[in-house]
Amino acid sequence: MNIFFNSRINANQSLLNVLFGQQQKAASSQNTGCRGTRDTLTISASGKEKLTKSTSGRTHNTSIDSSIDLKSYIASAKKTNQEIIENAGTQINAKTSEYMSTGKAFRAALTEKYSKLAAEAKTHSNPENYIHSKYFDKSSEYYETNLTDTERRIAYNYEMQMCRTGKINGVNYQDSLFRGIEVDGDSVDSDKIQFERALVNSQISNILKQAGVDTSSITEDCIFTVDPYSYEITVDGVDEETKVLMQNALNVGNNGKNLYKHIYYCSTQDGCESSQVTEESKMKYEAYHQVYSYTGYGLDKLEEKNGTYYTESGENILDLVDKAVEDSGKVPKEFKQQMKNWIHDLVSTMSTKGWNNVPDMTLSILYGKSGLKDMNQLITYQYEADSTNRQWYSVL
Repeated sequence: MNIFFNSRINANQSLLNVLFGQQQKAASSQNTGCRGTRDTLTISASGKEKLTKSTSGRTHNTSIDSSIDLKSYIASAKKTNQEIIENAGTQINAKTSEYMSTGKAFRAALTEKYSKLAAEAKTHSNPENYIHSKYFDKSSEYYETNLTDTERRIAYNYEMQMCRTGKINGVNYQDSLFRGIEVDGDSVDSDKIQFERALVNSQISNILKQAGVDTSSITEDCIFTVDPYSYEITVDGVDEETKVLMQNALNVGNNGKNLYKHIYYCSTQDGCESSQVTEESKMKYEAYHQVYSYTGYGLDKLEEKNGTYYTESGENILDLVDKAVEDSGKVPKEFKQQMKNWIHDLVSTMSTKGWNNVPDMTLSILYGKSGLKDMNQLITYQYEADSTNRQWYSVL
């Protein structure tokens, strides 16, 4: 499945969720050098106040909290991300390895905490009664006094989960472990985009070095352009010999397709306002690739008439699409008709407008000594070596 959608079916969220697994993005924020959405960690005044309050009674949970070194989890995440970049390989793919995010690192910290608490609970004859009493029975000798009502509910659920299943679900940043830290866990992490940019830069550098390209001669005027249909990468801004060498090295396997996806992703973040991506060009891209994925035919090679396209043998491409969707195992039965309707709408709109009257969603990006740099948009995700000083794991 492709990554672009026609705005006319945005209301069909159930179909999109099943077919594409898309998630909604949260509001954006900014940071120096790379603006976009990100996970944020800042010391909050309310958090500091909680930490200075004195309470009497059992405070075992917060004692466990203080024994857990969050910085070590952050350092481990940073190391993991850097090792992925250093071992990027020679195939372009921004998704080849998963980014160690705030949520993953801090879920590991929470797992450490509740593993210790659940182990203690299991030393009691009835672990679940013990867990309930420590959080909700003020007369119990095990009652935890140093927790807010929210922290109490969270701790109870987590400890029960760990006791019953040996794991916890999700990351709740209102847990007492994160007192004094504000974590916007629902935001899209712009540092993840910089990580992926660094990964792709490393992959491209490895490819060119392996091909014997003298990268020191590449200027900031070098541009990679990716065709939206063939995914062929064209190189401009270098001498002819270097151009041929670079193109031959880059146009291997799925490199073009994966570079295209990376450029598109970085062009469509909130606030980017890329002039390379329009609703019409997305529609044209999607119409082509949906038809091609089901029939093997390219719309640009077919006869355009009567609101549809025809093969050389006179077959209506929509008839071929309908049969292919019905026979396909990748579309759930309850969504087959929606899929067919969507492709019909795409093809009909394209045929009515005329293939040559709608701009192609050709994507370009600058490439120089510092790697890739977005062009024709307000936000650029150019990776800089010192940008690690701005990443989330440097906050604490």
